[in-house]
Amino acid sequence: MAKGKGLIYRLTMGRDDLPDFTPSKLPGTRWAQFKDIFRNRLGALVKINLLVLLFALPAIAWYIIVNLMKQVDGAMVPYSSNIGVGYPVITDAALIGQARAFSFEIQRWLIMIPLLMLASVGLAGGFYVIRRLVWDQGIAVGGDFFRGIKYNFVPFLWSSLFVGLSLFLVMFNINAYNNITNIHQAWRIVGIAISIIQFLLIMFMMMFLTTQAVTYKLKTWGLIKNSFLFAIALVPQNLFFLAISIIPLILILVLPVMFSVFFIMIYAFIGFSFLILVWTLYAHSMFDRFINDKIEGAKNRGIYKRTPEEIERDREEKAERDRKNRNVRFNNPKKKKKVSSIDEGSTFEPLPTTFSRADLARLQEQKEAVKREIDAEYDDVDGSDADDGLSDAPDDATGQSAETAQPAPAAENAGGADDGAAEETAPDEEK
Repeated sequence: MAKGKGLIYRLTMGRDDLPDFTPSKLPGTRWAQFKDIFRNRLGALVKINLLVLLFALPAIAWYIIVNLMKQVDGAMVPYSSNIGVGYPVITDAALIGQARAFSFEIQRWLIMIPLLMLASVGLAGGFYVIRRLVWDQGIAVGGDFFRGIKYNFVPFLWSSLFVGLSLFLVMFNINAYNNITNIHQAWRIVGIAISIIQFLLIMFMMMFLTTQAVTYKLKTWGLIKNSFLFAIALVPQNLFFLAISIIPLILILVLPVMFSVFFIMIYAFIGFSFLILVWTLYAHSMFDRFINDKIEGAKNRGIYKRTPEEIERDREEKAERDRKNRNVRFNNPKKKKKVSSIDEGSTFEPLPTTFSRADLARLQEQKEAVKREIDAEYDDVDGSDADDGLSDAPDDATGQSAETAQPAPAAENAGGADDGAAEETAPDEEK
């Protein structure tokens, strides 16, 4: 086994005691595939995430820089209006602070557009490698990552441009309506709601556009049309899986710094890979449902669908295992040998309806024979007789046990009456 062959052997060759691989061991559903990839390919997911993170670092750095600039600028704005501190007196300091904060937000999301396009180049490689993982194809993370960029960066670039513009529209509306006071509250709510809806629609389309770009050979219009149809036809499912994929990112943005640090560390190692894997598995389940039936060999790639014969065979094997498990007799591990059951060994011969003294004597001999067999078996048992559930405590003051007590029969008390008078005696009693 590889356990005793050194660390280098285990790292390069793996374990020798793993069971042989059979097709039936492949995951049978996309959910099972998700668990299988996270359990067995976690190292590859971490490598993919770090490569994507390299392309996303400029966008992350710019977001942090703007936050720092806003904090420094907020400290410099004279919100005290210099009353009693210095001159001149500034009466509209709060408005100045709001205007400067709005200016910083506009700059943040405008510059974020090209930075998101740069990050999408890394996503092109990540989606390609994880698609190969989902299809259960061999991968070399580095080589396949940059190969995916080479073949798929164009659709990722122009699609991320629309994402950046859509995100800018949402943030502009939120910040503008908070700073413009002469707009009715209802119009603010309607404007923000419409901008959020269009952003969600763009994100729904991205879930299918990115996965189609690395899977099918489609032109630009074909990618847009298919993605739009999936986006509006599967709104509840799209919303559910989009929420699952961005939950870690939302927690990072919402929680205080002391709590979000933990999620930041997790996201730095697995966050992008988690998002890509969720989108890929969900999109491929929909492709199997609506598209892959028309493409030979494309349906259920990476998962194993058992035939009815295999399902029946597995059911019979499980029933056989359950039957054997029910018939297994529990053996006390403290015993050196198995104790015979009540169906084994010597037995008692039942007394006839009219029995004699000789019948009673024979019954007593049979009882003593059975007792000797039991004592012989329990002589090999570890521990005292009390551990076996047998008790030698006397039943009465005379010290006689239940097995050796011999009260006088009623027939004997009658002065030696004939054998027929013995019918009134107990079958296990004897003089």
